[in-house]
Amino acid sequence: MGWRSRSDSKARRDQIENVLGRSSLVRGNLSADGAFRIDGWIEGSVESRSIVVIGESGAVRGNVTGSEIIVAGKIMGNVVCSGQIELLATGRIEGDIDAKSIRIETGGIFRGTSHMKCSVAATVEEELGEVGARPAELSPVS
Repeated sequence: MGWRSRSDSKARRDQIENVLGRSSLVRGNLSADGAFRIDGWIEGSVESRSIVVIGESGAVRGNVTGSEIIVAGKIMGNVVCSGQIELLATGRIEGDIDAKSIRIETGGIFRGTSHMKCSVAATVEEELGEVGARPAELSPVS
C-alpha cells in the first residue's frame, strides 16, 4: 500500500476493535458494527459495518461483508463491500465480488466474477448530461 500515507494507515489501525489471532479457529458467523482484523481461521461468514482486514495468515471460508475490505490472506466465499476492496499481493479471493471499487496488487489472486455497484445506466446518463443529448436507443421504453 505504498500509495497511501502513513497517517492513513495509522487511522485504520486505530479503528480496529475486533482481532482474531493467528492461533484462533472459529466455526460460526462473526458480526459486529466495529472493524475486524482476522489473522486466524474462520469457517463461517464475517459481517461488519466497518473495515474488515484479512491478514497474511488469516483465512475465511464463508462470505465477507464490510464497508472496506483489505485482503492479504484468503477468502473462499463471496465478498460484498459498500466501498473499496483491496486485494494485496499475498491475498487470494475465490468467490464473487460485489463492490464499489476493486484494487488488485500484482500477485493478488482473484478467481470469480465481479460486479461494480455503480450502474452503467447512471454512468451513461451522467456522461450524456454533460453533452446534453440522449440517443434514441438509450431512451426509456414507453
